[in-house]
Amino acid sequence: MRLFILIALELISVTAFANCFGYAGPGGPCYAGPGGPAYAGPGGPAYAGPGGPAYAGPGGPRYDGPGGGAYAGPGGPAYNGPGGAAYNGPGGPCYSGPGGGAYAGPGGPAYSGPGGQGGTSQNCK
Repeated sequence: MRLFILIALELISVTAFANCFGYAGPGGPCYAGPGGPAYAGPGGPAYAGPGGPAYAGPGGPRYDGPGGGAYAGPGGPAYNGPGGAAYNGPGGPCYSGPGGGAYAGPGGPAYSGPGGQGGTSQNCK
């Protein structure tokens, strides 16, 4: 079991590194050593073990099962069906047409021009 965990951590570390662009040495944005932003060991920002910010098991922030923060089923925060927090159809919070919560035209909440707010809900992808 311990070997499995070590292999899993190494794969996560490699994955985190593979998705990073920039300097990978100490102090760089892709540094995967202890204290670095891509560190996947216990306590690191890319740690995927229980209690870690990248943990995808039950109770973790990346859990996509019922009740999880990444759950995309009905009632979940990532649900994009009618009535869902990520719904992008007319009337939905992620609708990008005129009047929608993700509308990027003048006067819209996602408008990034002069006087605009330039943002959308984090549920809108």
